[in-house]
Amino acid sequence: MKKITTVTKKGQVTIPKMVREKLQINSGDKIEFIFNEQGQVILQPVKADLNSLYGILAKEKPELDIEEQRKAARDWISNQKGRL
Repeated sequence: MKKITTVTKKGQVTIPKMVREKLQINSGDKIEFIFNEQGQVILQPVKADLNSLYGILAKEKPELDIEEQRKAARDWISNQKGRL
């Protein structure tokens, strides 16, 4: 099946819906363009692996240390008696 799209002045193209669905491409996904030996371009989605996700979360220190967290949890549990 053949699909044609137009390049904008900014060099952007819209990937046809059928192609996005076939490749399971969603908004915000990254796309890789690969040139083969015949001069053809291969378009494929870049799927994240666990290694690429390492370090994306901020390393914040909790507001309470572990003992304060345990005490807060015990206090919360004791306040729930009779409410359950």
